[in-house]
Amino acid sequence: MKVALAGATTGVGHCIAEAILKHGKHTLIILSRHDISAFSGHVHIVESYTVDSLIPALSGVHTVISAIGDHSRSADAQVALAEAAVAANVVRFIPSGWSGADGGEDDVIELYRYQQRALAVLRKSKLQWSFPQCGIFLNYFATPQKDGLGPLKPLKFWIDVENCRATIPGDGNIELAYTAVEDVGEFIARALDVDGQWPNPLRIVGTTITHNKLVKIAEEVRGKPFTIAYKNREQLTNELVTDPPSIYVNLTTQLSLALLDKRFTFDSDPDFDGDGFQFTQPRVLMEKWWSTVQ
Repeated sequence: MKVALAGATTGVGHCIAEAILKHGKHTLIILSRHDISAFSGHVHIVESYTVDSLIPALSGVHTVISAIGDHSRSADAQVALAEAAVAANVVRFIPSGWSGADGGEDDVIELYRYQQRALAVLRKSKLQWSFPQCGIFLNYFATPQKDGLGPLKPLKFWIDVENCRATIPGDGNIELAYTAVEDVGEFIARALDVDGQWPNPLRIVGTTITHNKLVKIAEEVRGKPFTIAYKNREQLTNELVTDPPSIYVNLTTQLSLALLDKRFTFDSDPDFDGDGFQFTQPRVLMEKWWSTVQ
């Protein structure tokens, strides 16, 4: 099978590319405006993310996977990739998502609203497509340890394992989907071997766990109590900055509100499990990166 991947420089796309190449069962083409040394020989340089530029690159491609980040800047590229896939008679398309459930046009997470234009193209097409949901990347608990983060940027959302503190939306008892970014890549590589149409949404979940349980694990691993604060919906809503200078100013607060809406509360599809792949669990990751840190 011929697979085209956009967005392999960093993040989940990098892990997907590594896993597909490691398995060696499928021909991988990485679409990029520049060469990527880690994947030399597999990169197809596209002058720009326009339909005319992308159609030739997708000739003979069965599956297109998008992992292009920053939806606010990449909206045009996502639309062009979807339209080019339709024109090139691609069979399957996986749009960039790799987070929680789709929130629609009025998504509380402003950054994610920019996905909607590409999703609209897919809904009108005859492509097989699946919106990928993997919850929150488990690797963020390794921040700031680069090796633990893999290709992700260092980020701390609700639990700061380094400084033994947590700020938790709600009462901390909401079940949440968490998945290691490397496991997402491995799951996708295995899923390429599955015959037939993938489920939509495509749910890839390493574990479902509450923030209270995660804090307890972190306290046991670090050997010290955490400072914990809980914030309700009203408190979080009041924290939203009006007319912020950047779309990222409110991102953590918006993610917290989406969490309260249970946008990150889901499990893997029971009939589509990536060939029984065993996912990394929170305690294993935390012990690996924090058990020897004082």
